[in-house]
Amino acid sequence: MRSSSPRCGLRLRDQPLSFSFDGVEVPAQAGDTVSSALLAHGIRLIGRSVKARRRRGVLTAGPEEPNALVTVGMGPALIPNVPATQLQVRNGLAVRSQNRWPCLRWDLASLLQAGGGLFSAGFYYKTFMWPSWRSYEPMIRSLAGLGSAPQACSLAGASLEHLSCDVLVAGGGPAGLIAALSAARSGARVVLCEREPALGGELEFESALIEEQPAMAWVDATQTELEARGVRVLLETAIVGGSNGQVIAHAEPGGLPGNNTLYRIRPTQLIIATGAVERPIAFIDNDRPGVMLLGAAERYLARYGVQVGRRIVIFGNHNRLYPAAMRLRAAGLDIRAVIDTRTPAQLHDSFVAGLREALIRSGVACLLGHVVTAAKGRAAVSGAQIAACCEAGRASILSASRHVACDTILMSGGWTPATHAMLQEGGSAQYLDEVGAFIAVEQPPWRVAVGAANGTFELAALCRQAGAAGLRAARSVGKADCAPAEASGRGDPQPDVVAMWRAAASRADEKRQFVDWQNDVTVADLRTAVEEGFCDIEHAKRYTALGFGTDQGRLAGVLGAGILAELREQPIEQVGVSRLRQPYHPVTMLSLAGLRIGNALRVERRTPLHDWHAAHGAVLEASGLWSRPRYYRTSGGAQVAQAAHEEARRVRTHGGIVDASTLGKIEIAGPDSAAFLDYVCLTRAGTLKVGRSRYAVSLREDGMVQDDGLLLRLAPDHFRMTTSTSHAELMLSHLEYWRASEWAARAVTITDVTDAWSTIALAGPRSREAVLGVLEDRSRAAVSVLQHMQWTAGLFRALPLLVLRATYSGELGYEIHCPCSIALQVWEALVACGMAPYGLEALDILRLEKGYLTHSEMTGQTTPYDLGMHRFLQRSDDFVGRALLDRPAFHEPARPRLTGLRALDGQSAFLAGAQLVTIRDRSHPCGYVTSTAFSPVLGEWIGLALVARSIGLGESLIASDPLRSSETPVRVSSPVHFDPSGERMRT
Repeated sequence: MRSSSPRCGLRLRDQPLSFSFDGVEVPAQAGDTVSSALLAHGIRLIGRSVKARRRRGVLTAGPEEPNALVTVGMGPALIPNVPATQLQVRNGLAVRSQNRWPCLRWDLASLLQAGGGLFSAGFYYKTFMWPSWRSYEPMIRSLAGLGSAPQACSLAGASLEHLSCDVLVAGGGPAGLIAALSAARSGARVVLCEREPALGGELEFESALIEEQPAMAWVDATQTELEARGVRVLLETAIVGGSNGQVIAHAEPGGLPGNNTLYRIRPTQLIIATGAVERPIAFIDNDRPGVMLLGAAERYLARYGVQVGRRIVIFGNHNRLYPAAMRLRAAGLDIRAVIDTRTPAQLHDSFVAGLREALIRSGVACLLGHVVTAAKGRAAVSGAQIAACCEAGRASILSASRHVACDTILMSGGWTPATHAMLQEGGSAQYLDEVGAFIAVEQPPWRVAVGAANGTFELAALCRQAGAAGLRAARSVGKADCAPAEASGRGDPQPDVVAMWRAAASRADEKRQFVDWQNDVTVADLRTAVEEGFCDIEHAKRYTALGFGTDQGRLAGVLGAGILAELREQPIEQVGVSRLRQPYHPVTMLSLAGLRIGNALRVERRTPLHDWHAAHGAVLEASGLWSRPRYYRTSGGAQVAQAAHEEARRVRTHGGIVDASTLGKIEIAGPDSAAFLDYVCLTRAGTLKVGRSRYAVSLREDGMVQDDGLLLRLAPDHFRMTTSTSHAELMLSHLEYWRASEWAARAVTITDVTDAWSTIALAGPRSREAVLGVLEDRSRAAVSVLQHMQWTAGLFRALPLLVLRATYSGELGYEIHCPCSIALQVWEALVACGMAPYGLEALDILRLEKGYLTHSEMTGQTTPYDLGMHRFLQRSDDFVGRALLDRPAFHEPARPRLTGLRALDGQSAFLAGAQLVTIRDRSHPCGYVTSTAFSPVLGEWIGLALVARSIGLGESLIASDPLRSSETPVRVSSPVHFDPSGERMRT
């Protein structure tokens, strides 16, 4: 089994790699899994069992592996319980075995095996009664569990993608490929999920022809056609759950957590082609390293060029033992015997009989009506004990037995269709005697199973079934009718499984007949459960832990049900099978919970310029649901204050641009739109002329200021309202409420166009020059004569946009409203004209210098009187909030009003949140500071505050900030600190 030269396999590349297993370096090839590399180099002992700490090796080649679970990395951020069968090797990977101390070969806790029946089913209820459970609890907890729990997490959270499609196909074997191809050829939108890194399923090793070409050549051609038809093929992606029509898929590239993707898929039709899991058989010491599933051995050989043993005994109960034996023998393995539990009368297939005769002629012992009763050997398999069957299909304890020397026993008790995704939302399990397993029936019309997942194993029948299912799914979503993709196929014969669950053994030996490898559940445990009254399959499952753990009952579920049926002397149909829980496939906790922690609780919206900001040194922060640049590192390195001061100074002296796409943009249209806006806004819209804009303020019903923005009149019956970023959704809801209630009978429509238009704001002495520099010649004249608060249409590279002369900074300024598709081009053109970007920190400084309001002043507790909007209150007609504006409390001397603040010494800093007190009475605040900043153009700290109206301009106060141990003398001033006449913005 050791390999020194490069191996050949479907998934291997001739590229040497190495990793470490328990500190020992192991060579591998690109494409290897940890289990294939270990087996290739003769390493069979990979782990210990959970309860009895028995030696365990690789049993399977898929995610259902119960034994070969490993820990990746070192503490504290280690990753436990990774199936070695799925974990792809990468250079430097550090892998450790689990459940052992001090080492894997010599484990102290393995002495627990001497306890014999002490640790049988329910032992924890019966054993630790005296003196008390707490006396044993520390020891039990130190021994229990799968692997070591990580103490820290260094994994990135899973990314999330939402998909919708006409047809979702789960499984990329022959059934899934044919169903997807049939649906795609009919014009349906198809998504195909396959948990393995390659398509094909059992076609990788089965002797098959499809459409008269080798199976894997057909797989490659089919994959090419599917991708050409637009089918989304998701490899290394397993269906893990779903409900209410939504299917959850989980991608884990390389079998190692850290780069996971969670897909939420909403298909109209779901085709389940998830195949079947090969089932083991219970016999004495069937958990020894060297006992493996037959299909796993074929997979390791075909995929990785690994011979899992030198001297092989094959044991099973169906026709496919014989073609598998022929393939393994052709690869150079020494097949010592094929042990078939069926009688000669149950062997019906002439082709299989011919294969059996050929094996016998080549020297292989092919025994019908026999079973393997025990695996011999201590550390690993050294032989198989074989006996004749009795009439019931189990080995007779009294019959003579024989010993066959071997190092590997490959067992196959049939297959368990993967019905987990079909028994959660409706559906029931039905036992099929011809396959010795349960399938799902009574499915809803949008879900169907095909292939092995539906109990169909013969390739020709599978092809017909899958092609018809794909066509039906396409028809159900209204796609064009066409012939199904009905590929002809010839492969391994129909299995003709004759159910066989266990070999007979004495009561004492039943303790070593394993049914569930991961939880050390034996036939003796199931017998105990029945004898103690836990006869129902669900009760027995919980009493014995049958089907618990990472494999979710894939291996043990039906096997345990069959053994329970024998012990209860009832048909297996009456016993049934336990219902599996989601997730159906192991998923990291971070993939489930990591999407809902920290900032991931928030929906993140990005502007069309987001990637440009990130690539040019922007430090991004949340602003409402948006991600916006706080400042740019190119302006002042990592020092936010220095960068903000530089950006603000640059706007005043030269100019700059800011991404204002996050502002809410709502269009109101219709013959009654002007009258509607007059009612919902404090500012009049009816007197606004087309081509002009106006500062707009809206109130709540209680008279408090809700938001401010600009109102543009695009046409006599068409307006566009801009809102603050944080109040965009609130304002849309506000407008829709009044339109739907008091204005329901009027001709008004409201549309949120925030995502349709990107807004770029320019400010500074050079802003006019920059705007004219990016526009086409024919639109420059109209823009060059714009007055403050006017707008006009413009052209950028023959594409229309809107140019508004308005400012956030008090400087000469413009807003460009353009389609999102050209926003990046316009932005880059402005940058090329000398307009450097600035962020929110600089914007706050510029607005504060001009006394412009922010959310800190519009707190929902301030009225228009408080904020100095008296000129808007000259109206005599009705509007939202008018009725409550005359309340006496709104005009009391202690009521706050908006003022400016400056430090008395012109230099001292004071911060927002500080309470304002008079020099005479420091016990009773007369206001508080709402916003502050250092003004680079004024060279001092300035601020805005809400101060009692009884306090006059020029009066001295104390900004008291006991939490930050600060008391700063300040002077009440006008809110407008810079250019109070507004000359600069009207230049």
